[in-house]
Amino acid sequence: MDHHHSAFSLLLLLCVTSITDGDEGLSLKDMEKSTSSSFMSDASLLDAFQPGIAITHRWRLPDRYRQRSQYIDPATPLHVTAYSGVPALIRCLVNNLGQRSVSWIRHQDIHVLTVGRFAFTNDDRFDVQHDDGSNEWVLKLRSPTVNDSGTYECQINTKPTISQLISLTVLEPKAVITAGKELYINRESTLRLTCKVTNAPSASAYLLWYHEEKVANYEMEKVQVSVENVNETTISTLTLEDAQPTNSGTYTCNPSNARPASVRVHVLSGEHPAAMQTNGASFCLTCDSRFRKTGPSIAMPTFLSQLDTQKLALSLSVCACALLLHSVLENSRPSPVDVSLTHLAAGGLFLICWSLAR
Repeated sequence: MDHHHSAFSLLLLLCVTSITDGDEGLSLKDMEKSTSSSFMSDASLLDAFQPGIAITHRWRLPDRYRQRSQYIDPATPLHVTAYSGVPALIRCLVNNLGQRSVSWIRHQDIHVLTVGRFAFTNDDRFDVQHDDGSNEWVLKLRSPTVNDSGTYECQINTKPTISQLISLTVLEPKAVITAGKELYINRESTLRLTCKVTNAPSASAYLLWYHEEKVANYEMEKVQVSVENVNETTISTLTLEDAQPTNSGTYTCNPSNARPASVRVHVLSGEHPAAMQTNGASFCLTCDSRFRKTGPSIAMPTFLSQLDTQKLALSLSVCACALLLHSVLENSRPSPVDVSLTHLAAGGLFLICWSLAR
């Protein structure tokens, strides 16, 4: 009788522990002993069929057999940064996929981009990459632009669906000239322009400065260009000493890996305009600093903007003397003849002022 009980127990144990998942089978060699009460007890199973049979060992399944449902790995990157013109890779880590499929959806227009290994969009920049045996599903976007920034969804076609939202940010590398859009300098002063390349994935392979159509690095005299890379950011400075009016014009900073930037340079030849327009704002060059912040911009006559400083001072002095002489004579009650002569002298002095101004 004990013989029969032992044989039946062994047969029942083999049936209970024969677990099949797809094409994978679990043999007794995969079992490992444990004393934890949370693990499956084969003794309790046998008791249900043959009371009184004592089995003292408890068994548990290896970890790879315990989690069989599909899920997206928490290690999936939720924020991806890419650069304009450089392929963008959006990764989704899917475990225990089995016979299910992975889809990529663009949330901007709720457009299904890929299902499994197939693309479902007319935009041939999108493609999906997946290697057999890997849990990584990669949405590849060739030549991305800033407009491709947004939210993309990795989805498993379970019921209900399992999905993960991933944000993509596409940066556009560009050059920035710190002087702004326009720059005014005096003749024979030093022109210094600084260009910084921003939002670039790496340092520029080269950077060229242009003055109109000329390559300033090589085709302009007295020009010095320095280039340095700081933390993969390219910074370049153009220096021109003893600038002349012929050096006026458009200067362009053109890096190898970014959109170029330009500035319009004006080299003044003795002019001292009372006000200039720079970047859409008025800047007073000759008035006190207190009025530069709050004072209004006053339009001056054309001839005054072209006056030499010494001529302007002499003209104002002569005009002041004429006014003073006129006032003195008026207060001394002169004869009508003297008044006429005074008016004539004052008029002559004003004519002198006008001629000096011209």
